[in-house]
Amino acid sequence: MTARVSALMLLVAILTTDAAGAQSTREVRLDAGAAQVQQTGRDTRDVAGIFALSWRESNPLIATRLSAAITSAGDSASAAQLALAAAWRASESSPWLTEGGVSAAAFGQTIFARGGSFSGFIRERRAIDAGGVWVGAALGGTSRDNVASHSTAFDAGGWWRIGDFEASASVTRLRSEDIPLLQAAELFLSGDATVYDLVDVATDLHYEHGPFYIEASETFRNGLRATSANQSALYISAVYTFSPRYSFIIGTGWLLADPVRGIPDATVTSAAIRVALVPLRAPTPAAESRGAAFVSLSPKSSGAVLTVRVVADDGASVEVAGSFSAWKPVPLVRINDAWEAEIALPPGSHRVAVRINGGPWQAPRGMARVKDDYGGAAGLIVVP
Repeated sequence: MTARVSALMLLVAILTTDAAGAQSTREVRLDAGAAQVQQTGRDTRDVAGIFALSWRESNPLIATRLSAAITSAGDSASAAQLALAAAWRASESSPWLTEGGVSAAAFGQTIFARGGSFSGFIRERRAIDAGGVWVGAALGGTSRDNVASHSTAFDAGGWWRIGDFEASASVTRLRSEDIPLLQAAELFLSGDATVYDLVDVATDLHYEHGPFYIEASETFRNGLRATSANQSALYISAVYTFSPRYSFIIGTGWLLADPVRGIPDATVTSAAIRVALVPLRAPTPAAESRGAAFVSLSPKSSGAVLTVRVVADDGASVEVAGSFSAWKPVPLVRINDAWEAEIALPPGSHRVAVRINGGPWQAPRGMARVKDDYGGAAGLIVVP
C-alpha cells in the first residue's frame, strides 16, 4: 500500500509563512496559485491548484489565526484543511509565550473519499535577549484507505536574530504507527515492526529586508527502532511584497514525510499570489511619519546615552520600555514638535521599544529589529 500525497497538506505551511502576532491588529488574506508535486517512488508529477484563506487577530497578550485551504489536483485528487492556532502570554513584559493549535483535513476525489487526519500541538517559548528557546509536543491521527494510525512528536530548539537574519535549530523525536507512510518514502522497515521512531535535526535561516522575505530550511532524518532511515531535505521559499496589497510567493525543494499530519514526502515547486483583504488601505506617507520613532546614541566614559524621539500629536501618550527598565513603560516628554527621552545605558546588549496611546510596541528606526514571538518588534543595540 502506498501513501498518496496531498498537495494541500504540503502547501498550507508554505503559503502561511508568518506566525501569529501580538500587535493590536486584524489581517485577512487570500492566497491563490499552483504547484507541481512529485512523491518519492512515483514517476508522475501532479499539478495542483491552491486556494487558501487566512484570518488573524491579535493584541499584546493573545493572538489567534484561523486558516482554510482547498486543493484541486490535476489527477482529480483533492483535499481540504482547516487549522486554528493561538499564542498567549501572561503580560506584555513576560518572556514566556505559550502556543497551541489544532488542524483537521480530508482528502480524496470527494471529501473523505480516501480518509482524513486530525492533529494538535502545544509549545512553550522563552525569549532570551535577541533569541530564545522552546519545547513542544504534538499528537496526530490519520485514517487512510480504511487504515488508522497514530503519531506523536516531541521537539526542542532555539532561535537567534541578528539584524535582518534569524537562525533556528531544533531536534524532534517522532514515533508513529503509520507504516504505509514510511514505505512510501522507500525507507527500510523490519517486517514485524508495528511502530517506528525517527529523529529529525532541522536548521532554518530567515532573511527579511524591506519587501523581501527568504527562508531556507534543511532537515536531517535518522531512523531508530527497526527503521533504517538516513535522509536530508532542503526547501527554499521567498516572498516579495510589491505593493501594500499584493505579494508574490515561490518555493521549491524536498519536504520529508510528516507522520503527525499524515503527509508523505515529496518534491514540491509552487508559486502563488497573496492578496491582503484587510487592512484594505495602506497608510498614507503623512500617517507613516506620524508615529515614527528615531534614536541616536552619544558615547560616554562608561556606556552611552540613548535619545529616543517620537513624532506624535500633542495630546498623545508616548512611552518607551526595554531591558533597561525591566520592560516597565517610561513616559516621554513633549519637546517642540515631538516626544523625547534620554536613557543612560551601561555597556552591553539592550532592547528598546516605544508605543503610542497604549498601542503595539514598535522598534525605533535606525536600530536592528528583534521580533518577539507575537509578531511585535523591539530595537536591539549594543553599547561597547
